[in-house]
Amino acid sequence: MGGEHVSSAVNRPGMANPLHWVATDPGVLWSPGNVSEAIPGVSTALNWSFIDDAIELAARQAFAAMGVLTPGEVTLNDRAEDRFMVAFYGRTVANIEAMRTIGDRMPGTSANAVEAQLFGVVRPDAVNHSTLSRVPAIALRMPRTATRLKRDSLALRAEIVAWWRDAVLSPPDSLPAATALLAEARRRYTRAFSLGVLSSMLSQALYDQVVLLVQGADRPGPQHRLVTGYEGMLETGLVTDLWDLAHDRLDRATFLLRHGFHGPDEGQMDSRVWREDTAPLESQLRRFAALGPEAHPARAEARQIAVREAAEAELLGAVGRLKAPGAKLVLKIARTLVPLREIGKANYTQCLDGARLAARVIGRELVASGRLDNPEDVFGLTYGELTAARLPDDLRSLAAERTAIRADYLTTDLADKWTGAPQRIPLATADRADSWAASDQPITGEGVGGGTVTGRARVVLDPATEDLEPGEILVCRSTDPGWTSLFHLAGGVAVDMGGTMSHAAIIARELGIPCLTCTVDGTRRVRTGDLVRLDGDAGSLAILERQGLEQQEQ
Repeated sequence: MGGEHVSSAVNRPGMANPLHWVATDPGVLWSPGNVSEAIPGVSTALNWSFIDDAIELAARQAFAAMGVLTPGEVTLNDRAEDRFMVAFYGRTVANIEAMRTIGDRMPGTSANAVEAQLFGVVRPDAVNHSTLSRVPAIALRMPRTATRLKRDSLALRAEIVAWWRDAVLSPPDSLPAATALLAEARRRYTRAFSLGVLSSMLSQALYDQVVLLVQGADRPGPQHRLVTGYEGMLETGLVTDLWDLAHDRLDRATFLLRHGFHGPDEGQMDSRVWREDTAPLESQLRRFAALGPEAHPARAEARQIAVREAAEAELLGAVGRLKAPGAKLVLKIARTLVPLREIGKANYTQCLDGARLAARVIGRELVASGRLDNPEDVFGLTYGELTAARLPDDLRSLAAERTAIRADYLTTDLADKWTGAPQRIPLATADRADSWAASDQPITGEGVGGGTVTGRARVVLDPATEDLEPGEILVCRSTDPGWTSLFHLAGGVAVDMGGTMSHAAIIARELGIPCLTCTVDGTRRVRTGDLVRLDGDAGSLAILERQGLEQQEQ
């Protein structure tokens, strides 16, 4: 299963256009959903060909490790409808129907629960089709997999950190060495993504159990307070190191060797992360430096630990003596599994940066040998082409053609979900000022905790922004770890995509700020400068006062 998957099927991306699958089944539901956190925006040919089979294989390996899939189902299928994730017009999209089958097979959760947690809402007509057919295999494999997950994730984390640092400090100095690094990054990425899927699915299943405990205790609402305050979270460490760097308590070299693989659009290989371009980092540091000592991240961490411990005590007091031991076990496992979700993301994000480093060396080497005109043209080539025994003869034309295709795809977006073939939505239409909804009715979504906050909104489509001011309400489409520094500045966060266990939800809870996910069109209905009230518990964002369009355009 580790080799390259070759197919002549007509609905797989072709050589000329590796960025688009073909969907023909009108009954299959698709959504960018939470996958946009890992792979935002429109991929380059190299980015998608690097991750395409890797993420599909990784997901199937993870589900087989849990016993949910049979060994024979760990395969790379040629139909889009038979995959968990594909690319449409360069954008990574999840097959909701395929993900629902996983929920149907897993005891303790359901297809509807998986859909809600991954994508924020469940269709009114969605029906669970639970089956017990995989229960014996799950009972055999799941405990062992879950027991080993923390050990395996932390071991892989240490391994990837050491490998990445070696590559950054001693980058490859030849085309063969860079190609070898690219292939090694792909191998590690697949393993990291597989453990990431395990962490994601198991933490979501544990969240379901926490919700059931809360419902059984007749204590509506506190589930969000029970899944926060996890000491030593990677993202909390990132924010703390940003603080220390801004206040001269940490040197820049140390910071970049810890977090240099982060940055704007870090899920896209052609982006420039902090180790390559510190300008976006500098803008955040200036704002962190202006914050007072009461805003130190350690205070937020301590506060959220106290919130969780109080909620745990309340729940255990409510469930009664007989149920308390089982409830304690669920909460203990949640404290282990939920933080692993962010470790998984860090692992595969860092592997992608190793590939990014290799690709830029390959680009420079191909320019030096006269095969390309610009080192960045390497991102118009595919992983298979760059790692083949012999490079194609027409690198320039291939790169130019794919770059033009991607440029076209960048002018459009996709809906938040649809069935059958995707339809392109012109950005010129979607982003027009007069397309903002005239209605001032509250924007609703998935409240993921944090209470209520009132403030001025800041609509942000690029995490490299220098505009977000401390205390403003951050309104965005989706987030990945490159947005984490903005969360600490924001008074609250509203996100178009995501669910209760998305990156935005987890980080907002750890920082103790109100968060609303799955608003769908919040970035189109809210304007920068609007006075809004965000209720992270009730799941709503009310527009209290409109910022004038004339002021908006100045």
